[in-house]
Amino acid sequence: MSTKRRIINRGKPGRITPEIVDAWKRADFHALHMLLRLRPWNASPLPKEIAGPLGCSLDDLPIDLDDPNRDEALPRVVAIQQELLRIVGWPDCRHVYEENLADAEKWAAWCRKRFEHLPAGEYGTGTDLESRRQNMIEAEAEAAYCRELLAGLTRVQKKWARVGTL
Repeated sequence: MSTKRRIINRGKPGRITPEIVDAWKRADFHALHMLLRLRPWNASPLPKEIAGPLGCSLDDLPIDLDDPNRDEALPRVVAIQQELLRIVGWPDCRHVYEENLADAEKWAAWCRKRFEHLPAGEYGTGTDLESRRQNMIEAEAEAAYCRELLAGLTRVQKKWARVGTL
């Protein structure tokens, strides 16, 4: 006996849905990955200023086709990012910037403490004074960058409001 197959509507890929727009506005990395059906190793459509190295930008294109570590979904993700920037504008990422700043300041304080108060009896890579000083300098630079991003957030949001929202 034959049966009639029911076609399951899973949505068309590449369509910007209200759920995707909502996740973009909230700068929700995990929700965007799930809604866009991205693999865990794929880049996020969120800008690098928000998602760090997990984000993407137009500078990532073109992809070197000979690179075995290339992200094959990157052109699609960058296209989605550009479309979301054009339609919705810059996501509301103040909470992400504040979390990144808190993490960077905590890391800088820990690196400064390890540089100023050398623990006795540590051996191995990264335990010498010069490595600790370099870690402290990099951590403080990262914290300063996060402070600058948070301070310039309103400027960036005004720019995107002027340039591309419909």
